[in-house]
Amino acid sequence: MENTLNNLVQLEEKITLSLDLLEVAKGYCEYNFDKGQEVVAICSILEVVLEAQRELADKLDELV
Repeated sequence: MENTLNNLVQLEEKITLSLDLLEVAKGYCEYNFDKGQEVVAICSILEVVLEAQRELADKLDELV
């Protein structure tokens, strides 16, 4: 049981780090939005990934 809880805590830490990095990347894209279509496409992808990570974090919070 303790091993499972440790794994959940580690997973939560990794998701939190991932969310932080995605937020930074999203902010960069929003700041450079006028620099090209590539940035617009990347920003759209980041939005989808960020939402998926938020959902994972919420589900993990329910478990812990």
